[in-house]
Formats: sequence, structure tokens, C-alpha cells
Amino acid sequence: MPLKLVRRQGSEHWYIRGTVRGQSAFETTGTDNQEAAEAIRIKRENELLERSVFGAPATTTFPKAALSYLEDGGEGRFLGKFDKATGRWTLLIGHFEHTPIGKIGQAEIDAAAKVVYPTASPATRKRQVYAPISAVLHHAARKGWSPVPRIRSPKVPPPVTKWSTLERLETLLPHCSPKLQRLVLFLTYTGARISEVLRVEWERDVSLARRTAILRRTKNGKMRTVHLPDPLLIALAGVPEKERKGKVFKWHARAAVYGPLRRACERAGVEYLPPHQQGRHTFASWLRTYAKRDLRGLMEDGGWENVQSVMRYAHVVPGETAKAVDQLPNVHSQCISSEAVAKLKQSKA
Repeated sequence: MPLKLVRRQGSEHWYIRGTVRGQSAFETTGTDNQEAAEAIRIKRENELLERSVFGAPATTTFPKAALSYLEDGGEGRFLGKFDKATGRWTLLIGHFEHTPIGKIGQAEIDAAAKVVYPTASPATRKRQVYAPISAVLHHAARKGWSPVPRIRSPKVPPPVTKWSTLERLETLLPHCSPKLQRLVLFLTYTGARISEVLRVEWERDVSLARRTAILRRTKNGKMRTVHLPDPLLIALAGVPEKERKGKVFKWHARAAVYGPLRRACERAGVEYLPPHQQGRHTFASWLRTYAKRDLRGLMEDGGWENVQSVMRYAHVVPGETAKAVDQLPNVHSQCISSEAVAKLKQSKA
């Protein structure tokens, strides 16, 4: 039966219901205006008719696939937003606003990367164009709207892992305001991401008595409890009790932290490290250097999903390999003089 408008009990909106060439539909129009709802019904009926004739890849547009991806919990940071002033979508959804997903291939994605981010680096384009488009197209494939895409991202050299030395941090802290000092110490001693830190609340998440703080919303979705070592505990305890309400760190967004941190680095005359390098990278590197943590232990300490995620810190110290090699049997050869062996033993002592 053709599509028709119906009312649903408990809702003011009109709904579309019916079947077009074997394709069923029962969905809201999102409006209580019957005239507007009728226009939506006609458009939807034509979409289903075209899909039955030409197939989903030819009729499902990128914006529709992207919105479905977002409704299923996908990441929308780089897909785009609807600009009410212009009535248009921005970024990738705006670029492919009327493009069927069946017409988006390698050439079209390469072109979009150059148009949307004309001066960006390959790493930025990979993160902000190729990855989100691939996610949307794979979502569409799971829905049966298109075949599984084959997308080749630009080659990106592995990033250089930077972290703070103890000497650099001791030079930096005197040039930070008290609240920036607390933030820097929290990042350094917990390995938390800046977005996770800015969500921590005094009453709900922090216990100075137990020396713990809870990170409730992490990147992998798993709640993590972190230990507060002496430097961080002392800094947090220095906040007057009457001020321990609401968010521990009052910055409204992570971008608001960059300016104060950069200016503090300039005053101290040290290299600027953004919060992720000052925090997560330093935390992992210090655990490897000072606590001799192996990669498995590091993965658990920082809440990383797998060992591959912490491989960037493998080179910081010789680690497990050095210890294992020292356990290998000694070679007794005439080419190794007794004097050299004696000197080696003396140096180890």
C-alpha cells in the first residue's frame, strides 16, 4: 500500500506508514503541521520508489548515511554541522550534500580533502577527512545500502613522541598560576586526557582521604580510577575546602587551556608541550623510566586498549629486553681476558 500520514498515540507529530514496492516505512515526519508532513511523505515515497528501481547506493545521499551513523552513536566531530544562518551543512556533509554514497570513491574523497582542508597536512586530512568518510561508508555497508568501501588514506610518517623531563617541569611550574599548576600536575601524574580531566568534579569524583580520583568518561568508554601521588595530592589539598565544589578545573573547554599553558612555557623559557604530551606522554614515559613498568603494565596503568597503543613508549628505556639478555649464559672464550672480566665485575659492584 502507498505511504500515508497517521497519528501515533501520545505524539503530536504526524507519522509516515506504508509500503512501496516491498519496502516498508514507519517513521516520524518530525512535525505536527499536516501540510509540511504531506510534503515529507511525498518526498519519502519518491525516495523509496527510486531506491526500488536504481538501488540504495544511487539514492542514499552522504548526509543521510552520515546522520544515520551519528544516530547509531558515531563520532561527528569532523563530519560537519548545520549552519542555521546559511541553511547549509559545513565540512564533509556540506561538500557531499547531494552526493549519493554510490558515487563516492577514492577520487572523490581525494578531491574533498583538498577542497575542505586546502592547506592541511596529510596527517590532518587522514584524521579529519579519510577516517570519518570511511566510518560513514562502512556504516552504510552494514546497513546494506552500499558495498564495503576500499579507501586508501595518505601515508603519514609516524608521529614523534614528546614528553616533559623532570627538569623541564620543575622549571615550568613556578611560572604557572596555582590552578594551572594543579592541572599540569594532574595531567602528568594520572595520564588522563584533557577532556577527561575537565569533567572531574570535587564531590563526586575526588577523595583526598583515599588519594583517588575517578575518570568517568574516557575515550574507550571505561571508567578509570587514578591514584593521587604526593605532589598532586598536596596541590589539590591546597584548594580551600569551601572552594571544593563543582568542577575541579574551571576551564569551559580544552581549547581554553592551550593559551595559558603556552604563555607559561614562554615565561619559563621551555618548549611548549600541549596537554596530551605534557600529560599522557609524560606519564607513560616516566612510568617506563622511573618505575620500570613493562608495556603490559603500562597499558593497564593508563587505560590503553591494547599493547600496540603503548608501543611508542617501548624505546624510552631498554626495558624487558635488557633484563632478559642479561640472563643469557656467559661465553667463556680466550678472546675475553681475565683482566677485562675482573674490571667488568668491579664496575657492576
